[in-house]
Amino acid sequence: MGFLGIGKKNKNDQDNSFDEALSKVDTSGMTKMQKMAFSFFKKLPKKKQEEVMRKAMNPQAIQKDKDKIIKQLNEAVKSGEMSKQEAEMVKSRLGLR
Repeated sequence: MGFLGIGKKNKNDQDNSFDEALSKVDTSGMTKMQKMAFSFFKKLPKKKQEEVMRKAMNPQAIQKDKDKIIKQLNEAVKSGEMSKQEAEMVKSRLGLR
């Protein structure tokens, strides 16, 4: 831990929050293949999950698929799956400005 443990997150807290986030994912809008892939992802060891997420969130990969991501975000706004503010927040976090 850091100095007196202040400001340092516990590794278990991070693991629990990731597991909690995975359990809250709504799979009702997914295709069978997406559901299968998601269940496969959840069964992976933690290190492998981190590796997959690191590759997926790689800035080069995001920029390569920038047009697809923006198109999907715009479609989600049109269909009412997310608000315009949420889509703008996702775009800014991914650097899609």
